Amino acid sequence: MQPMFYSHGYSYNVEYFHSDNADMIRFYAASNELHSDLLSDLVIVEPSYGYLLLQYIGNDAVLSGSLNQNHFCEEMTEDIIQFLEHNFPKLKNIYMPYHIDFFSVYKYNEYNGEY
Repeated sequence: MQPMFYSHGYSYNVEYFHSDNADMIRFYAASNELHSDLLSDLVIVEPSYGYLLLQYIGNDAVLSGSLNQNHFCEEMTEDIIQFLEHNFPKLKNIYMPYHIDFFSVYKYNEYNGEY
């Protein structure tokens, strides 16, 4: 079962991608995911709500990333840090500076097989 992030009355699915010295965290809505075995005709691709990158440097870590402000706000930052410390126990009691951008989409490019 995929973990869930809860904050300020909202809940999001979370997926982790691990490597030797970094972890990527993706926030999304499972209900928007494509589950078909075959992509054909009209395909609507729902973007994720944002990504965070944990880079491990010695015994410490650096957190950076971008979160869509339609789903996240600065007031959620402490909940995000607590969520990460709970799901990544090696983050507890270490130095972890962070920089999180809260972005707004003003333009996008899409191809869906129809045009």
